Amino acid sequence: MGRFVEWYLKKPHGVLALLLFLCAIGVLGFKNIPRKFFPDANRPTVAVVTLYPGASAEDVASEVTTPIERRLKTIDQVRLVRSTSKDGVSVVTAEFKYSKSIDAAATDVTNQLSRVLPYLPKGILPPQVLKVTDATNPVMVLAVYPKKGSHLTMAQVREIAENQIKNRLLNLPNVADVEVFGGFKREVEVEPDYLKMAQLKVSLNQLLKAIKENNENASAGFIINREGTLVLKLKGKAERIEELRQIVVKPGVRLKDVAKVKWGHADNFSAYHGNGHRAIGISILRSEKGYELPAIESVMNYLPKLKKEFPQLNFEIADTQKWLIELSNKNMLESLRDAIVMTLLVIFLFLANVRMLIVSFLSIPVTYLITVGLMWAFGFNFNIVTLTAVILALGMLTDDAVVVLENIERHYFELKKPIERAAAEGTKEVMLAVLSGTYTTVLMLLPIAFVGGYVQKIMRPLSLTLIIALVVSYVVAVTLIPIAAPHILKKTPDKNWLERRIYDYFVKGAVYRLREFYASLTEPFLKRTWLKALAVVLGFFLFGITMKSVMPVIGRDLMPPMDTGIVIVRAEADPNTSLEKSEEILTKMEKLLYQMPGVIRVSSTVGSEPGVLSFGSGKTPQQIEMKIQFIDRFHRKETIWQIEEELRKKFSAVPGLRYVTVMDFGATPLSSIKATIDEMIYGDDPKVLNSLAQRLEGLMQEVRGLTSTARSWYYDKEELRLKVDGSQLAAYGLTPLELVKYIAAFVKGVPASTFVVPLENGLSVKLILPQNKRDFADKLNSLPVQTKLGVVPLSTFVKVETVKTQSKITHQNLLNTIDVYGYRATAPTTFLQSQVNKLEKELKLPTGYGISHEGEIKQMNESFKRLMKALVIGIIILYFSLVPAFESFAYPISILAAIPLALIGAAFSMLIAHKPQCMPSFMGMILLAGIIVKNSILLIDFIKWARERGEPLQAAIINSIRVRTRPVLMTAFATSVGMLPIALGWALGLERLAPLAVVAIGGLILGTFLTLFFVPVLVSLIEDIKSFLTGKRVDT
Repeated sequence: MGRFVEWYLKKPHGVLALLLFLCAIGVLGFKNIPRKFFPDANRPTVAVVTLYPGASAEDVASEVTTPIERRLKTIDQVRLVRSTSKDGVSVVTAEFKYSKSIDAAATDVTNQLSRVLPYLPKGILPPQVLKVTDATNPVMVLAVYPKKGSHLTMAQVREIAENQIKNRLLNLPNVADVEVFGGFKREVEVEPDYLKMAQLKVSLNQLLKAIKENNENASAGFIINREGTLVLKLKGKAERIEELRQIVVKPGVRLKDVAKVKWGHADNFSAYHGNGHRAIGISILRSEKGYELPAIESVMNYLPKLKKEFPQLNFEIADTQKWLIELSNKNMLESLRDAIVMTLLVIFLFLANVRMLIVSFLSIPVTYLITVGLMWAFGFNFNIVTLTAVILALGMLTDDAVVVLENIERHYFELKKPIERAAAEGTKEVMLAVLSGTYTTVLMLLPIAFVGGYVQKIMRPLSLTLIIALVVSYVVAVTLIPIAAPHILKKTPDKNWLERRIYDYFVKGAVYRLREFYASLTEPFLKRTWLKALAVVLGFFLFGITMKSVMPVIGRDLMPPMDTGIVIVRAEADPNTSLEKSEEILTKMEKLLYQMPGVIRVSSTVGSEPGVLSFGSGKTPQQIEMKIQFIDRFHRKETIWQIEEELRKKFSAVPGLRYVTVMDFGATPLSSIKATIDEMIYGDDPKVLNSLAQRLEGLMQEVRGLTSTARSWYYDKEELRLKVDGSQLAAYGLTPLELVKYIAAFVKGVPASTFVVPLENGLSVKLILPQNKRDFADKLNSLPVQTKLGVVPLSTFVKVETVKTQSKITHQNLLNTIDVYGYRATAPTTFLQSQVNKLEKELKLPTGYGISHEGEIKQMNESFKRLMKALVIGIIILYFSLVPAFESFAYPISILAAIPLALIGAAFSMLIAHKPQCMPSFMGMILLAGIIVKNSILLIDFIKWARERGEPLQAAIINSIRVRTRPVLMTAFATSVGMLPIALGWALGLERLAPLAVVAIGGLILGTFLTLFFVPVLVSLIEDIKSFLTGKRVDT
């Protein structure tokens, strides 16, 4: 290794050429590397959406949902199966483990669905199999509505959006799919006049049959001759509404004689508002392996053409991820710049030499450019996690450079060697120590990349980015630094005024005094074994007390909350509220919202539409959701949680709302986690479930730290049920099924055919009563029913009664469930969950009923187990890798003893900074363990080196403190200062990872000061123990 160093120092051009080439790749990588806000983290999920027109929620659940659930539960690697059943709609979702690809999952679901289809009711529409991934979240939402004075109706806007606009957007690069939402699905409505039908003796079946058979294209075959082949085709499809009106129902009777044929739109069960306007929402989706910004840019560039092509329409951006990604990435790069400046200032304080600072600075851009180039080559992207790793790497890459540089400086200035020799020998002396320090950190980070689950999904990019940066920094430190140092340091004149002042007041006045303090403090302990033992016991005792007393006070989270400026509002209107009234409530909420300063965009939905997942699924017409974007936190005084509290007060005063929840964007780390606290009660009887949920929700309202509560469903939805008089029905020659079909044809409507518009989706031709004749139950009583004995009113056979039932039916893993949700501001999850657990004991669940914790606590416990496993594996690998490096089983124990000392500082730093134990803070502990042992390695490597040269043990230990104190302190403070932008959250969304830096800084600073005393004492104690066990006296 030494000869290799001397070789490339004599002939540096090859090394420099390689470094410059890699830097050029880095420049290309920086320009081309994709940008995101956060890594994709949701598990692969597949949804099966099935429409069963006219069926009640109970029938949908029993006849459609349950058979599908049973089949999906048998699929390999399925994690859980959830379902929601509403009137006419079944949504079954299968969530898979991360190890299963979304394509394989969708294929398996499709295969299992084909097996169950023959057993499903004949009245269902073909089920849709939909992939649900992070790509389901729209990258952008357009709100489209007619301009003032426009003749366009909302139904016409919907038709334009679903056809012309959607087609154009789908042709854009990087746009994978486009979904349209907001009700007003255009259709042709045939409104029968049942009095005229009775007079002309036209039955319902005749009407349906006439429309269907007279509005079809049909092929009669081919005419084949020597000249060619001709298709013989009957063109029966109507191209105009008037052609439908002229359909012959029976001799002498046309459709227009017994029905009104007109344009209309299907009954609305959903609505969309964009920036306060009733609109049609258009969501833009990226591909599963695509990125948000290219898709957004494609649409943004095309938007002027759309506005020009459709001048009667307003196009507004109601939601976009563009600003979030760009601002976050910009903030992160600014934080990196600030971290570099602060780190260099710290290095200058310790070195007090501008030329040495220049040498140290040279390593930073080179290391970063090569790291970015390798990230680009390996398919990484810039996001909060990877850019956090890049900033974290700053302190560690300067570690390597500073240690090499400081040792070259010592050989040059203190040992008075020629500069070329000082560079070579200074590098060789610490080369293996620096390598040991690098690979110890790498070994601690490596298990994270393979630990599995959510931890691996989020932290793997961070750990691998850090590993790349560490390896590159080592290579740069032992090549570029010794190559550049002779050319810069040999021209160094006497120190200038500033350098002398810093050297005298800081280096001599503080650092050297501190090293002498440690040397004088340690020396008495080295002479007495019992003092060494006492010091070691006290160190581990302090660690135990800290873990037992401080850590429980801090609390735990899966991921800490963050202020991105985005607020999510979910509200539900009183039971049986119509869609129109729900929209009126939404409008009132929007007016209150716009009274507040700083509102930029608002995207609001009411209800949901089957198969349109990007706007949410499984919601009733009473459920409202708003996504509000405020100006970023750097340009407002209030925190997002203060804004949420104000919104909560305003919206709670709106009449007609059952509940309102207000939470920050990313309040739960995974979309499958519905709320921080999610208590799922399971059992058979929905009435018992409702009663238990009602009691639990009441108890949870007393929990300190929860801002609001809600339930997944309520048992107060009013439903009209028909009580049929069987004897009367039989007397008139009807069966119950015939009667229900007759009623359904008028009330919900019956699709009779399709009306084709060129280059557009076919429009339904629906037979249905006018809205004003089916809006109240008492109007149905007078509905004439054709029988064999003549026309009689519906009330002859049926009595209509009102009953209460659940608003929707939810299952998880084939069990009836109801969820009680608890929402928070910033209180730690464990504080909330512990209070809820105590309250649940008051419920006294009946036999056959249970409660499952489905909120953050479930994922948090799983993630913490994986992190603990990674930490333990890392320490074990680290120990056994240090044994051959130091040719000792004892020295690695002294090295690893620094870890518990650092964890003391980590615990107190979380307490002081009010940061919870969470996945980033745990990651910080793992990273800290890798960093802090580098200090121990520097000390012990010098002790070992000195002992090999014949120095007595005590002298070697004291000299290690004197020689290594400055580089140890310099690397510790440089690393800590480099992490400050992360700890202080200087970038949008960086609060999520701030605990990682807080833990690393606190642990590194306190751990370093303790290590300088504790590790040398422990080394001496171990040597005493070895001497006692072997009977060999150690030369002290």
